Amino acid sequence: MRKTVRVAAIQAEPKWLRLSEGVEQVVELIGAAAASGARLVAFPETFLPGYPWWRWVDSNQWNVEYSTRCRENSMTRDGAEMRRITGAARDHGIHVVLGFGERQDRRIYMAQAVIDENGEIVSVRRKAGLNPIERKVFASGTPNLPAVRHGVIGKVGALSGQENQRPLLTRALRADEEQIHIAAWPGNPEGEAPGPDSPATVSRMYALEANAYVVAPCAVVGAAAWDRRGPQGVRSSGQARIYAAGGAEVVPPLAVGAEGILYADLEIGSAAPDRREVDLAARPRMRRGQQAARTATPRRLGADRWAVPLMLGSGPGGLAAC
Repeated sequence: MRKTVRVAAIQAEPKWLRLSEGVEQVVELIGAAAASGARLVAFPETFLPGYPWWRWVDSNQWNVEYSTRCRENSMTRDGAEMRRITGAARDHGIHVVLGFGERQDRRIYMAQAVIDENGEIVSVRRKAGLNPIERKVFASGTPNLPAVRHGVIGKVGALSGQENQRPLLTRALRADEEQIHIAAWPGNPEGEAPGPDSPATVSRMYALEANAYVVAPCAVVGAAAWDRRGPQGVRSSGQARIYAAGGAEVVPPLAVGAEGILYADLEIGSAAPDRREVDLAARPRMRRGQQAARTATPRRLGADRWAVPLMLGSGPGGLAAC
């Protein structure tokens, strides 16, 4: 039995370091998505209170000030702000995947919450593999494998940022036959350069590897991000995307730098998807007497990325990751 599920990917600029305004923005976007028939809405990475791009571009004194403001404008997972958001999910009967800064004592974590249509928090997962810049602001979460939520709209999983490139995490979701994957991205003030690490490329490859739909929300980074003290007029070229299992875009993306909601109607089937064609975490089985495969030297894919060495073998397809 197949069903149609409308999903929504947010492409909007956060209310940088203004938590109360940010919560109201999230509630409004939840209502707008639900009014358009969406049953799931996904927000960018650390949408509340906004990803700390200032760590890349300005003076240390400014960074100290804004790191303090970031902590003050982060929220707890069970505080009044989160209850306001879960209440909106319940009132509109919509699933929400929200990236937020989670405050606990004097530490803040890059967290991602999955909220069901009844307003119940299904999970809150803290990002563990931070890049060097993120570690200057956030604490690292306890490494744990993500889980797939089995609900009325299908099997839903979620990861943030460069987590979508990490084989141990992505394989855990694929093993549970994920049907809809949320790949949350924070945008980029310097533009999205094409290449293997770009959000669009990573999201598309995930759709191919997992044979699942990928909903990839992305933040807009505009002049408001710098509070009139950083580079003016710098805008993000990142875009929200929604990909089908074959890697094709389900709907055209919104314009670069535009704020809005990207919608798509997904056909979710009850049968488990076939993942035999592409599985980059599988090693081809060696037959007796077959020459041992040669393993290439691992290469770094950027700051704090996990290398995926490739193995050239003579098994089906001839190429797999080890």
